[in-house]
Amino acid sequence: MNIKRILLSAVLSAGVMISSAGCSLFGGGSGASSGNIGDITFADGDKIAVIEFKDYGTVKAKLFPDIAPIGVENFIKLAEQGYYDGLKIHRVIQDTYIQGGSLNGDGTGGTAAYVGEDAAKDATTFPIEVSEKARNFYGALGYAADAYGNNSVQFYIVSNKTPADTSKISAEKVQAKADELASKLASESAAESTPEGTAEAAETDNSDTKLLTYQQTYYSNNAAFIKKNGAEAAEKYKKVGGLYQIDGGYTVFGQVYEGFDVIDKINTVDVTTNASGEKSMPIQDVIISSVTIETYKASTAEATAEVSKADSKTNSSAPASSAPAAPTAEVSAPATSETVSTVQAVSTAEAQQTAESQTSQTAQASQATSEQTVAVSENSDAPSTAEVSTVDTKEAA
Repeated sequence: MNIKRILLSAVLSAGVMISSAGCSLFGGGSGASSGNIGDITFADGDKIAVIEFKDYGTVKAKLFPDIAPIGVENFIKLAEQGYYDGLKIHRVIQDTYIQGGSLNGDGTGGTAAYVGEDAAKDATTFPIEVSEKARNFYGALGYAADAYGNNSVQFYIVSNKTPADTSKISAEKVQAKADELASKLASESAAESTPEGTAEAAETDNSDTKLLTYQQTYYSNNAAFIKKNGAEAAEKYKKVGGLYQIDGGYTVFGQVYEGFDVIDKINTVDVTTNASGEKSMPIQDVIISSVTIETYKASTAEATAEVSKADSKTNSSAPASSAPAAPTAEVSAPATSETVSTVQAVSTAEAQQTAESQTSQTAQASQATSEQTVAVSENSDAPSTAEVSTVDTKEAA
């Protein structure tokens, strides 16, 4: 009981949002805003991640320490240690995201450099940090999470720039799914209070509880995001695209503002099947040459302001003639290969679907992994939540 409450409380904690005065490179006012809902603006002292990809170019992203303080500090420390230098982008889901940073180059290995002051001594991961001000728009920089909502070293960059209409998504339906999972957690808590079974069974029950807790957290966060500033986020998704389906389920700790062409090039590399049976592994290695951290200073930014502004405008929306296929309600979400977590959200009214009422954990014979699926019960005449699935692989946390 207590373990479940602690997990839920830790994972639900959202980042604090702060706004400060500064200079905007992309227009939209002079105040530096928190997150990526509005224009990306800058103030003296802002931290910028500079990611060099061998043979592809440079990507720059503004970091959000006010929204994801642990995540940003961890990323900065890893960069300063040179951890990412020479590692691979091991996963490319075209028109979805690119993912890398695993120590072994296959989605496994790596330990967080910072997990927070209040973390346990032996902790090697940290919980997701979310805010409605930081969404999975095109170019969002986030942490891949395991099935229990823990972050460590792997990051993803959203590469989907297909404009999406999210205005008709129902927060009530998303919250209904969160409530359904909360009820299931309560039932399992009552069942586990009976002192029966083996230690192995108890460990399995605890893993199932952590899995359900993360899924419940995702839906609860997503519903809250829709309510708080859904219209503003919907407007931006309609303009620049992204992965609205995974908002609230992953730590978005930065936003790319320069180097969109680099993301686009990596997004289209040829891929082959990885060890888990997913066609996402680049045939030719995509190497992260280096990750460095810069500190923004307004006095030195003027010379590059116009160039950055032009780059931003060029990549702010996807032309109809070249836009990739619109994302479906089922999106393979960024996650570690140790425990790959796929979290999907609601579809729009134009992409309605009827999901069967069921809760299942099934073994997929066609996969090298085992997949646990929690399906949704929805009406066929209204926008529905898609299923939430979790694939457990090599080294489940």
